[in-house]
Amino acid sequence: MNEGRAQILEMLVAGRVTVEQADRLLAALDAASPAAPHEPVNQTGQQWRRHERAEDFFASLTPEDLMELRDHDVSRAFVEQMRAAGLDDLSVADLIELHDNGITPSFVRDLREAGFADLTRDQLSELYCHGVDAIFVRGMQEVGLVGASPDQLIELYDHGVDAAFVLRMQGQGFTNLTPDEWVELRDNGVDSSD
Repeated sequence: MNEGRAQILEMLVAGRVTVEQADRLLAALDAASPAAPHEPVNQTGQQWRRHERAEDFFASLTPEDLMELRDHDVSRAFVEQMRAAGLDDLSVADLIELHDNGITPSFVRDLREAGFADLTRDQLSELYCHGVDAIFVRGMQEVGLVGASPDQLIELYDHGVDAAFVLRMQGQGFTNLTPDEWVELRDNGVDSSD
């Protein structure tokens, strides 16, 4: 992307020009430059360049995309931090949904460090909405539930199965149980105090 295009998009994001003004400026800039090959359009109308690098994400956005991000208070810093946390394949709609649901780059980074490097936007939203964070994940891993999936962790959390419960039950001889079996014990009132 050339410097002039970047400046126009920055002015749009900053609110110094309207979408219509930005479109006219971009059209004038495109008319003055050599013809560019047709660029594919993705599902959300964004034009992606085949040679796009991660730091060129904003260059691939349409003025409408930029306005949508601004309307939802999704900052450039938020987008860059999410991409730095490993979520570099998100659409504008994905970024807005994560932001609107309160999911922060540190939430994503912490889960990645806890072993969940390939979570989808939907999985992140589900984990966050159910209260499952990296602290809970690590606690469950420390008591032996290393292979629990995001859905299993949500079920464990929703049924009140935490690391403390598992430790108490392991002290009573319950070991090597599956996540479903831990939930069944909890739901049926089996506790070390019985």
